[in-house]
Amino acid sequence: MRCFCLLATILVAVTTNPAVAGAVPAPQEEDDAFSIAVSVDRDRITVGDPFLYRITVKSPGNAAVEWPESGRPPEGFELVSYEHEGPLTGPGGANVDSLRYVLTLYRTGEHSIPPFALKCVLSDGTELSAVSEAIPVTVVSVIDDEAADIRDLKDPVEIPGEVPWYWWVIGGLVLLAAAVLVVLYIRRRRNRGAPEGVVPEVERPPGEVALEELDRLALKEWLVQGRVNAHYSALSEILRRYLSARYGIAAMEYTTSELMAALRVLDIGSEETRAVRLLFEECDMVKFAKYTPESHRQSLSLREGREIVELTRPPEMSEVTEPDNPAGDDAPVAGEDSDGGAGPLQATAKD
Repeated sequence: MRCFCLLATILVAVTTNPAVAGAVPAPQEEDDAFSIAVSVDRDRITVGDPFLYRITVKSPGNAAVEWPESGRPPEGFELVSYEHEGPLTGPGGANVDSLRYVLTLYRTGEHSIPPFALKCVLSDGTELSAVSEAIPVTVVSVIDDEAADIRDLKDPVEIPGEVPWYWWVIGGLVLLAAAVLVVLYIRRRRNRGAPEGVVPEVERPPGEVALEELDRLALKEWLVQGRVNAHYSALSEILRRYLSARYGIAAMEYTTSELMAALRVLDIGSEETRAVRLLFEECDMVKFAKYTPESHRQSLSLREGREIVELTRPPEMSEVTEPDNPAGDDAPVAGEDSDGGAGPLQATAKD
């Protein structure tokens, strides 16, 4: 009896010990290492109003996720923008990816973003899958919900008739007065005299100016210093400025041949033309051909320049004329007494 009890006890222990009996362990709960969470920033929008649809994917660190086509929006929705951020390392070495969809819809009513499904493959070949929940979205019209029907049109705005004729007359008079004031102002500016205490500058004759410039050129003594080219260049410019002002021609722009042609058209005389031609040809040879005239020719250049000015300048008018003496040669002139002596100065001498 005692042996039978011992045998029964051993048999029960063997049958209840999994390690000895080789029993298979009970199935564990499903692994939640691969999951999808979805959300929207608002579930009620107006037509065409964008909203954010966010997907957060958690996957094992050694898994390869089969992502959908980049930037493809959920069915039935319009895509505004798409962004994929990740993978980032999360708790326990898991990978966390974030997909951001900016979506919109142009149809009113109740809509639903379909579930988002993904698959991943582990390093040992195990395949996992996950599916998100569907999210409802309500799209409303931009029209006021309280409006029962299309509103009536506003009353037409009355357009004023033609402008009365007298307004046109008044406008024309105002414009005419403004134009007159502008003209008077411009004339006043042009005719305004010199400021008080300032003597207006008198325009000097071109010949007088040219002779003074020739005198200043002589004082520089460039020929004595050996600066022949500078002397003849300055001499040519002085005479060209004079001829430009004297005859109203562009002598500064002309070549010597063109200048001579212009002077022949003006018919200024053969002697004057010959003097201009000889001196200008010599100036051109010095400036452009590196020609150096002889000493006596150099000393004559200024005198020939003055002769050109004297020959071509207009005759000066005498400002004071001699008084007539109708009494004859024997009559005393004002300022003389009857004895022929000189009295007080009464007349201005002729320049």
